[in-house]
Amino acid sequence: MGSLTLGLCVTVDNPTRPVMNNGTHDFHPTVIMISLDGVVNHDLDLHITPNLARIASNGMRAHWMTPSFPSITFPNHWTLVTGLFPEAHGIVNNYFYDPVLNDTFNYKDPAHSWDMKWWGGEPIWITAVRQGRIAGAIMWPGCSVTFNDLQPSLSVPYSDAMTMDEKVDQALEWIDLPMEHRPEFIGLYVPQVDQAGHREGPFANEASILTMKQLRLADAGVGRLVHGLSARNLTEIIHVIVVSDHGMSQTDVSRLIYYDDELTPAELALIATTEGDPLLAIRPPANVNQTEAVDRLYNAFKRLQRKSGHFEVYKRESIPTRYHYSHNERIAPLLVVPEAGWLLITHQRYDRTKDGDVFHPRGTHGYDNLSPQMRAFFVGQGPTFSKDVTAKPFQNIEVYEVLTRILNLKPAANNGTLRGHLQIE
Repeated sequence: MGSLTLGLCVTVDNPTRPVMNNGTHDFHPTVIMISLDGVVNHDLDLHITPNLARIASNGMRAHWMTPSFPSITFPNHWTLVTGLFPEAHGIVNNYFYDPVLNDTFNYKDPAHSWDMKWWGGEPIWITAVRQGRIAGAIMWPGCSVTFNDLQPSLSVPYSDAMTMDEKVDQALEWIDLPMEHRPEFIGLYVPQVDQAGHREGPFANEASILTMKQLRLADAGVGRLVHGLSARNLTEIIHVIVVSDHGMSQTDVSRLIYYDDELTPAELALIATTEGDPLLAIRPPANVNQTEAVDRLYNAFKRLQRKSGHFEVYKRESIPTRYHYSHNERIAPLLVVPEAGWLLITHQRYDRTKDGDVFHPRGTHGYDNLSPQMRAFFVGQGPTFSKDVTAKPFQNIEVYEVLTRILNLKPAANNGTLRGHLQIE
């Protein structure tokens, strides 16, 4: 029992940073962190990710990493690099309405949504740059946002056209820069496993051929990076951390709840917008009494819950404390949370008689963050990590201070509780 000590025998208060040498060049402590979107923790136990397994044996693996609620891509990627719960950093969903700004965030609209007004907290690359370091990001959600004139020193904006190998080669190209231009942190985002999981479902057996293929390709990309570092004699100098943001759950036509079968036309008219999927974040129209509308909709969904089960409904003020998801006006006043694998939909969205027997997406996420199907993974190797150890499960709010300890940075305010020390099982 105990903690995995991070920090290379220095503290964040020590202005002197270690310098290591690979035989030809000096290096400060450096981290390359890769996010493999949508990889379920138990995927690493299916013997198709040998490179991730090798990192775990050369360093450590968490028993699992708990995503933040909701278990959705943008909120969790911002949590990973800020250490803040979504209610604190403000990216509460992939798309949401802000009643204070009277504006809507949509992750598919970077020209509008990459404005600093949406993004609270301080990401690790800004922490680094603000303290005089160099940091890079390759397609990490939010990396194109400017914070008070600060951006990552090096960055590559999102593009579906860039392959995993190209991203890895870009990271290695940055590592080859002279010390005065070389980033000490590189964040790298890989979406393909998540995209395949939505299309085919999570990889649980060989029926999910595309998901399995993308998982193998992602693992091979990780291997390409580790091989590139080894060829440069940097395995014991540069830290490699690989994580996912959340897991994935299989959907099925047998797990659909049609709420328009139960709610009356008058009740349905009180739903102006539903933000999120499968989670329903419901807002009434602006021209009705909000309290009365929320009460009426709450009672309607409770009525449906008694008949169908398989979901919970909460008013914002009664959302369970463990979700850390109530103290922000961007969170809708009514929240419907299905059980993992279940969805609440309308006949307009999916009609089996017209749309066939296969519901799409065939895999999804956004459920209770404690669901085993939503569990993310964490593996890491490098001079700070002990060899072949397993860390106790932890929440992804802890990753930010793991990074600041390795990099000898003073962390910004965050919700982490372990101060960068992961507890060993």
